[in-house]
Amino acid sequence: MSSLAQDVRFALRAFAVHRGFAAAAIVPLHEQVVGDVRRSLIVLIASVGLVLLVACANVASLQLSRALARHKEIAVRAALGASRSRIVRQLLTESVLLAVTGGALGLVLARWSLAGIQALGSRSVPRLHEITIHGDVLLFTLVISVACGLLFGLAPALRVSRLDLHDNLKDTARAASGASALWARGPSMRGLLVMAELALSVMLLIGAGLLIRSFARLQRVPPGFNTSNMLTAELTMTGRRYNDTQVVLETYRQLWDRLSHLPGAGASGGVSALPLSQMFAWGPITVEGRALLPGNAYINVDQRIAGGDYFRAMGIPLRKGRLFTEQDARTNPRVVIIDEYMAEQVWPNEDAIGKRVRPGGIDANTASTWLTVVGVVGRVKQYTLDSKSRIAMYLPHTQAPSRGMNVVIRTDRDPAALAPAVRQAIHALDPDLPIYNLRTMSERVDESLARRRFSMLLLTLFAALALGLSAIGVYGVIAYLVSQGTRELGIRMALGATPAGILRLIVGHGMGIAAVGVCAGLMGALALTRFMRNLLFGVAPLESVTFVAVAVLLTAVALAASYLPARRAARIDPMVSLLSE
Repeated sequence: MSSLAQDVRFALRAFAVHRGFAAAAIVPLHEQVVGDVRRSLIVLIASVGLVLLVACANVASLQLSRALARHKEIAVRAALGASRSRIVRQLLTESVLLAVTGGALGLVLARWSLAGIQALGSRSVPRLHEITIHGDVLLFTLVISVACGLLFGLAPALRVSRLDLHDNLKDTARAASGASALWARGPSMRGLLVMAELALSVMLLIGAGLLIRSFARLQRVPPGFNTSNMLTAELTMTGRRYNDTQVVLETYRQLWDRLSHLPGAGASGGVSALPLSQMFAWGPITVEGRALLPGNAYINVDQRIAGGDYFRAMGIPLRKGRLFTEQDARTNPRVVIIDEYMAEQVWPNEDAIGKRVRPGGIDANTASTWLTVVGVVGRVKQYTLDSKSRIAMYLPHTQAPSRGMNVVIRTDRDPAALAPAVRQAIHALDPDLPIYNLRTMSERVDESLARRRFSMLLLTLFAALALGLSAIGVYGVIAYLVSQGTRELGIRMALGATPAGILRLIVGHGMGIAAVGVCAGLMGALALTRFMRNLLFGVAPLESVTFVAVAVLLTAVALAASYLPARRAARIDPMVSLLSE
């Protein structure tokens, strides 16, 4: 497919250069249907996988704690003749049942949340409304649940099946196992699982943090026009009546006049390709007195048709020269307005006013009319806020009439409230005129950011879930170790250990686990964020602020999760502790 696309692209480029046309874009049909969401979906799928791993590690840690707490039961079963494989199968069966139950609850939650996800991403993910929970989803959920139950239940099962039968039948087994679990050198299996949870959470939080900072910066990008208090609509004049160019021009002239006199309305106009609305039109031009570089057959430029008081309605600033007027009629010399980016690129260090361009490449008809530059306006973000627009020029609607235009109206009140009056004004001109996509400009800008917002919100949700699970994991490990080490803590306090010392000891143990997990997560994020480069705007994948903030956040969460059971341990009465054993 890629080889064929390259051959077709080469052939079309050769044809375009020979004919003086704009280059063609070769896009696979699949990409044309679903858009360029592949990288965003891959990142989201990867984040779902990380959350699943965090949850499984948490469950495995809890399963291990629960299994160790049943050490006497396991020892009795073994003493009565249960083999090691029989004990492992029993524990794996319990783990799989737990996983399948969790998968079933997950399906219920997914069914409840599906409508919200579809509403959130309806403008950013193609065909999202077609997603349903069908047989394939049920089968996939079952397979994943069973696989997770077996994989993450195997380690606790093997660990418990190797318990010493003689020691675990003694009354002192609990105390011994608790002390060894709490004070053993090196990390325990539960500690390693919590470290893994923290590392994965760090990676997710850093990814979410980068997307949040990127989205915040993208929202501050000036689009080149004023997005507030503006109503837009798409209008196409169809029918035999509008086969006459003069009728089209006169109808639009009356429309601009009617719209600008509506209560609360200001300037009104129209453009062939509205910014940030997936509309564009471009083609080659020839610049008078300008030789092209070798190998180039044309200068490619965005070409837009502007009518009425479009530039004032949009708030696009005039940098030099003048705007279009009624005198720019078809019988008068042809004129054009260019943006400041085109002025800088085509005529650097020169005054662009008075310069001339002609549509078409160097092989175009030499009798084509030259267009004189009469004005230079500000640069507009035509496609997306995070992309660089091409150089652009505007043709007057009075000299290049078009039946289809995007209407824009500036207002001093809520633009949505003006919509009924706009419809009435258009239908007063011609009841059969089709008008659609009557929306505010702010809504169009929000829609252009929908895909980034969707990715950011979902990744943030996943990161928050992972953070919560990690906090539970740290708390569970420390709480379990404290409960198992109650006797030793009582002995230490009876021998003179202070509550503050016990507090520091236990919190230090939890912070040691957290430090290793956070460091591992930072190293993993260094590799992971490189794949997010195309999803970021104005933010480096290795931005130190985000990395430091996430490390501090995870450390604070781990500190709080360790402090709670440690404070409870520091309040232990040594006499009660020793008597309870």
